[in-house]
Amino acid sequence: MKKTLFTLLLLVGTLTISYGRNQLKDIVLQFASQPKAEHIHVGGLMMQLAQMFTDDQEAEFIRGIRSVSVLSLENCDREIKDAFSKQVENFNDDDLELLAEVSEQSENVRILAQIKDEIIERFVVIITGNDASLIQIDGKIDLVHMEELIAQNTNNTIK
Repeated sequence: MKKTLFTLLLLVGTLTISYGRNQLKDIVLQFASQPKAEHIHVGGLMMQLAQMFTDDQEAEFIRGIRSVSVLSLENCDREIKDAFSKQVENFNDDDLELLAEVSEQSENVRILAQIKDEIIERFVVIITGNDASLIQIDGKIDLVHMEELIAQNTNNTIK
């Protein structure tokens, strides 16, 4: 009897921790299967092919990316978008730090990253509201390359 009770408590504890942790991959899997949801995952081989079709500066940036995952709920019903908002609101990953959060009317954008030694290992953008989506980039991206790319695409120059 004690063995059964202990096993049951261990199972409930594991499920509670798992539910509380609310991993990104679980959120993506849950919502990618919803009607009208769009999910695209580009892995290693496709990323290598992408390098062949970019110029030298962009290839340097892309070389560090292992995968890109995009979940778009833009065409989904309001109920699905609301459920997504509640799920990502409870999202907690100790490895990710919040870089920026912007709210405008009913839209909310959170940008998170896992950074170690000036290298971005995971970059996540979570958008709730009408254009609900989740974008995740995994790899090893040097912060210097990221800053250069941002500067080029915002018409700024880095000195």
